[in-house]
Amino acid sequence: MKRRARSEGEISLVGWRVEFLQDLSKLDLQPAAVAANAVAAAKGKAGHLQHRSRHADTYLLPLRTRTGEIDIYVKVYQPPAGLNRLKSRWRGGRANNAIRMSTALRRDGFAVPALLLAGHHSATRRTMLVAMRAQGVALPELLRSGPNAASGWLERKRRILRELGAMVARLHAKGYVHGDLTPYNVFVVAGERPSFVLLDHDRTRMAFPLGRQRRQLRNLVQLARFNFAGITESDRLRVFSSYAACLDRRRYRSMLRQTARMLAARRRKGRQA
Repeated sequence: MKRRARSEGEISLVGWRVEFLQDLSKLDLQPAAVAANAVAAAKGKAGHLQHRSRHADTYLLPLRTRTGEIDIYVKVYQPPAGLNRLKSRWRGGRANNAIRMSTALRRDGFAVPALLLAGHHSATRRTMLVAMRAQGVALPELLRSGPNAASGWLERKRRILRELGAMVARLHAKGYVHGDLTPYNVFVVAGERPSFVLLDHDRTRMAFPLGRQRRQLRNLVQLARFNFAGITESDRLRVFSSYAACLDRRRYRSMLRQTARMLAARRRKGRQA
């Protein structure tokens, strides 16, 4: 874990060096208690395992405060191996990249989960990142529950998807490419005009001009390739069209064709697996 210029303090705890990323007392949280619970989750002794991959385990950890209960997520990264180990020396590892990108995204006007602390275990070389649960509802969950909502849902859904396409276009216009832009990493915040919280930035990057367009198209494919209740082909087209409307007209049709080809290839690969 690289040392950052702005930090709210550090403590050592059972082999972990824990660095606070903001003043937790302002959130009605006790720093030492949050750190102790996060370390317990990293050891598999607290929280509920939400997701496991070859790179990291993510735990949901409810915490009590004087005003109620809040949920935090503890993501524990396995030590990098092979080529990823070399990349981590250059980029600083996944946890550091998530912190750096989250800070940059927030500065540029994009909503991301509030990061609470980061940790490094010197013996195992594991790292840890702790964040507040994001506001809003995950996009798939919202679309599944929508038909049971009050009247006017269809128009609301279409408005959400159009705004989603425009938001991704703004993200790309700033030079960012999300590392895993699936619908499950997009939370929707209700309002007159829907807004979004982007999750999971350990692979988000500022893209170099060479190859940027293909990486951007890959983000659109990541959004579109999931099948779940409440989403249709027309809905996917609304996202693409809203995204493309923010582009130069000369790129509009080209982008739609390329995205359709990449999505078809991804689906063929999925059926063959």
